[in-house]
Amino acid sequence: MMPNVTTEKLKNLTSLITKGSTPTTYGHEFVEESDSEASFFGAYNCTYEGEPKLDKRKWITLAANKMLARSQLSDKDTVLCIVGNTIGSSFMVKSDILPANINQNVALIRPIQEKIYPLYLRHIIQSPFLQHQIVQEASTQAQPSLSLKQVGDLNIFYPAINEQQKIAKILSTWDKAISMTDRLIENSTQQKKALMQQLLTGKKRLLDDEGNRFEGEWEEVSIGSTSKCFSGGTPSRTKDEYYNGNIPWITSGKLNDRYVDSVNEYITELGLQNSSAKIVKNGSILVAMYGATAGKVALNTLDGATVNQAILALEPKEKSHNLFLFYLLEVEMLKALLLVQGGQPNLSATIIKAIKIKVPTYIEQQKIAIVLTNADKEIELLEQQLADLQQEKKALMQVLLTGKKRVVVDA
Repeated sequence: MMPNVTTEKLKNLTSLITKGSTPTTYGHEFVEESDSEASFFGAYNCTYEGEPKLDKRKWITLAANKMLARSQLSDKDTVLCIVGNTIGSSFMVKSDILPANINQNVALIRPIQEKIYPLYLRHIIQSPFLQHQIVQEASTQAQPSLSLKQVGDLNIFYPAINEQQKIAKILSTWDKAISMTDRLIENSTQQKKALMQQLLTGKKRLLDDEGNRFEGEWEEVSIGSTSKCFSGGTPSRTKDEYYNGNIPWITSGKLNDRYVDSVNEYITELGLQNSSAKIVKNGSILVAMYGATAGKVALNTLDGATVNQAILALEPKEKSHNLFLFYLLEVEMLKALLLVQGGQPNLSATIIKAIKIKVPTYIEQQKIAIVLTNADKEIELLEQQLADLQQEKKALMQVLLTGKKRVVVDA
């Protein structure tokens, strides 16, 4: 028979809960990375996955680290963000990042390892059970923040040390699978970028249906000559009869997604006429010309939709393959943005249509599009696997880290 669920305050399981300070306050400047210096961490290094963002760390001298003695990190410590929008994010310290110190926006939590297993503590801090407590406590402040006392008063599910170790081992198995899938996504993404670089420039030629490598020079054309190009409009907001119709209205914010398969608003036939917009074919390419999404490229997958004035729609002509152009424009729009002057990037239909590109025959375009689409499908499959693993781990945390489900441990 399993024991009853017990909880314990964090302060009773730790030997130290403290926070750091800014070294410049004491006359110590930040320095460049060096083998002889110490790492310096803050809220910007914490994540909700429990791993540090090492690329964002700062550096201080060993003298500064020695002066800030109380907030020096040790192996197996936990660092918890206690201020700001990322409150509750954290990471567990590993020896390879030492020596290291922290600022005042994070708390150092040093577990008494005979009482609480460090890896269990890392998982319990990530758990919905503890994150809910953090949000509740932080909401009592004008700015989201936790005092060290509030950190110490956090209640955690506290089974025996051998059960803690078993729970940590189970959850770490999911972490390894998540990390491995993450790396596979990164590798596949890099491989796709390399493929795009080779295939969209003609540096690498594919085989035709007869098994022969494509030959011949690519033709230089303008983007405007490859497609029928037009922008949309916005119906007057003062007329209710222009909205809540059955025509999907695509705004530039939707181009954050590479494939537009839903909208937030619909307009009526009268609204379409008022905005002087046109219906955009399914399979058309959409390019955001200005605003926060300027330069973003997406593929329309909706029937009977229209777009707003911040979008240039491209309906490829007979000799242009829509998916080939889609992938090529993703690259070309990034280049175009680099040439635009000013604070907020703004493109225009004239600028986009005048951009020169090189294109092969329609058949070679089609072959390239198939290869890149397959690469995308592989990445999407991995991303779905990652989402499933993360959801499974979350469900496990919900039951294992609250005592709703107990694990069997060796006697």
